[in-house]
Amino acid sequence: MRRCARLFTALAALQLGKSAYAQTPPPPPGAIVAALGTCRLASGATIENCRIAYRSFGRLNATRTNAVLIPTWLLGRSEDWIGMLGPNGWVDTTRFFTIVVDAFANGRSSSPSNSPPDEGAAFRNLTIGDMVDAQHRLAVEILKLPRLHAVLGISMGGMQAFEWAVRYPNFVEAIVPIVGTPQPGAFDRTFTSTLMSLIENGRMHDVPDDSVWSQVSLMWEMHLRTPRAVNKDGVTAAAADVAQRTKKLSATWSLDDYASQVGAVQRLSVAAKFGGDLARAAAQVRSRMLIIYSWDDHSVSAESAAAFAKFVHADTLAVASTCGHLMTGCEAARITPVVRAFLAR
Repeated sequence: MRRCARLFTALAALQLGKSAYAQTPPPPPGAIVAALGTCRLASGATIENCRIAYRSFGRLNATRTNAVLIPTWLLGRSEDWIGMLGPNGWVDTTRFFTIVVDAFANGRSSSPSNSPPDEGAAFRNLTIGDMVDAQHRLAVEILKLPRLHAVLGISMGGMQAFEWAVRYPNFVEAIVPIVGTPQPGAFDRTFTSTLMSLIENGRMHDVPDDSVWSQVSLMWEMHLRTPRAVNKDGVTAAAADVAQRTKKLSATWSLDDYASQVGAVQRLSVAAKFGGDLARAAAQVRSRMLIIYSWDDHSVSAESAAAFAKFVHADTLAVASTCGHLMTGCEAARITPVVRAFLAR
C-alpha cells in the first residue's frame, strides 16, 4: 500500500499556475543531468541548454544491449522508481542496466520551472514525442547504446512507451506500456479538460494555489480509483487524503510544469502522422509488446490500448481491480512477475 500511495501522490499532481525560475538547480542525490545542447520540439520551438535528468541501476553488459529505459509518469520523478526496482522488483537490476528518465517538465529535466522565462513558451505545446526524442538522444548520444532491450512505463510513462514503439521501431526489442494509451479517449480528454478549466479559471480569478490544488486533488480522488473503492473508504478518509496530497503537492511541484505535461497528454496520438489511423501506426511496430491495462481504469481508458494490442499481436494482461488506475500498486504482486518474465525472454 505504501507503493500505491506513492504512485497516487505522483499521479495526482495535475496543476497549472505560477512558478519561480530556478537557474539550473543541482540534481537530487543519485541523479545525473545530461546536457543535450539544443532540443528542437515538434511545435518548432527550441529548448536551449536542454537537459535530461536520469538515474541508472545495474551494469551494462559487454555488448551494451541489456539496457531498460523507464520514462516517468505524469509529474513523476525518477526517485519514485527506486523502491520498485531490484532483484525482486519490476525490473531485475542484477540482470538489466536500468535507466529511469525524468520526462520533460517534471522539474528535474528541462522544465518551465528551471528554464529562463523567455523559454517558457517552448513548453506550452510540449508533446509526448518531444519527451521520447530527448530520451532517444540520451540513449544514443550520451550513453552510447546501440539499442535498448526494453522500454517500460506506467501511466504517462506508458504513453511514452507507445510512442517509442511507433517512433523508433528498430531501436527497442521489447516494450511494456502499463495503464497507458496510444491516444486518449474522449472520456480521458474530457477529464483532463475539466481539470485544466478548473485551474485556468483559478488563475484568471487569482484563486490561491492551495485552493486550486484542493479542487484538482478532489477530481483525482474520484478518477484514480473506482467508485467502489472510494465508497469503501468513506467521505472522511477521502477528505483526509485530498488534504494531505494538496499540502504535499503545493510544496513540491511547480504548477507551470503540470500545465506542460498534462498538455502533452492531451495532444498525444501515436497515429497523428498516419491520418489518425491507429492500425497504420501499429504497423510500424517491430518490438514485441506486453500491454497491461484495466477496464476499471477511470483515468486512462483501456479501449485504445486493447485495440493497439490486437493490431500488433501483443501479449496482454487485463487486470480487474477496484484500485482502477492505481492497480499498479494494489496489484503489484500479480503484475510484477508477468513483467519480469516478459523482459527475461
